[in-house]
Amino acid sequence: MRNIKFKKIAILASVLLLQPMLSPSSFALAKKKAPMKAYSFIVEGGKASQAECDGERKLPKLKRLKEYSKASSYMGSELQSPEIKGKANEEMWKHVFKTKEACNSVLAKTPSTLENKTVKGAKPELPPDDSADSDNDGDQTDGPDTE
Repeated sequence: MRNIKFKKIAILASVLLLQPMLSPSSFALAKKKAPMKAYSFIVEGGKASQAECDGERKLPKLKRLKEYSKASSYMGSELQSPEIKGKANEEMWKHVFKTKEACNSVLAKTPSTLENKTVKGAKPELPPDDSADSDNDGDQTDGPDTE
């Protein structure tokens, strides 16, 4: 009799404890409390050095700059202190946006150091062409000639 009573209490307790954890509303609360995701790009000396915005969860203290304040979903900018100093008097800024589309559109309008590399005529390095070597390999035989 005690065994049956104990089983009933154990089942009741597990149902009462598990039900709030498994209900759909608890998942909604967990989603709500998740940190907001933002997208950013870095500009050094007035030129961006990347082609696409990066996602991040941890938001720094932001300062709003006038030049980007008209952009949609602009959250603010943070002055970076790089470990390796570039040219003298060049500031490094990280600009943060709420949506990736808005971030990428502003990044596309920003002058880029990537464009300067292609404009100067620097050709990307290609691996050596091995097709000439492979043609000669087919003509050679490994074993002695037997006729």
